[in-house]
Amino acid sequence: MKKILFSTILLSMIVSSTTHLYAQSNDLIKKIDKKSLHVAAHRGAHLEQPENSIAAIEEAIRQGASVVEVDVRATKDGVLVLMHDKTVNRTTTGQGEVAKQTYAELQQLHLRKKANGEASDHVIPTLSEALRVAKGKILVDLDFKEDRKEFIKKTYALVEQEGMEDQVLFFLYDYKDMPKIYKFNPTITLFPRARSMKDLTAILKMKLTSIVHLDESFTDTEKLNALRQQGIYFWMNSLGEYDDKAEQEGREAYRSFLEKYPFVRLIQTDHPSLWREVLSGS
Repeated sequence: MKKILFSTILLSMIVSSTTHLYAQSNDLIKKIDKKSLHVAAHRGAHLEQPENSIAAIEEAIRQGASVVEVDVRATKDGVLVLMHDKTVNRTTTGQGEVAKQTYAELQQLHLRKKANGEASDHVIPTLSEALRVAKGKILVDLDFKEDRKEFIKKTYALVEQEGMEDQVLFFLYDYKDMPKIYKFNPTITLFPRARSMKDLTAILKMKLTSIVHLDESFTDTEKLNALRQQGIYFWMNSLGEYDDKAEQEGREAYRSFLEKYPFVRLIQTDHPSLWREVLSGS
């Protein structure tokens, strides 16, 4: 009991001292503050268009999503492209690892309409192309999948080149990488994942971001609601269980999600249009 009380007090002290954050875009936070809940389209609106395609980004915008999540990898010759898997096997007409093929070689391939399905007319886009399509229209969550970490700096450079520091979230699987990466450009918003309340406490103590990815293990509603009220923005996924239920049973599945996780501000989904119906009260 004493340990829980101490943890609650510590979190409150940390958050109360984060009135000045050393990193992240103030303009991005202002965009998020315009609505109480936001929908993020996972790999773009990939149920209607090939995942991680320009068309999937455009469809996410059309469906009214606030954020589009895309995956970033680098080719053999150092071109940053959108691709979730290490290989192109599942999503394109080709075979082999992204990192072992040149950009020119990848441009000979076509994205598949669905995983392992028939070919589409779409090709693998570059990160630059994706950013230009999203600019001024939708926030972008960059899920950096590339094993070669030196390409993080190049990713940041492309964001700066496109003047999109206030539109990008840079997702981190390991929050301990935050101090090193934020130095590349403190105005690009870091977006770390917390796997426990201990992780969350450590992230907030760094004072580098106020946007954190949580998972379904976070159930202390009272504490997390208090943090939300103090300006912490929580992202959660409805991918999997809740998306599947919503597809089969309708929008009530999403309403139960919101009842269980009332502290959430950003929701990543495979069904952005269905979520929009729920949030608009349709």
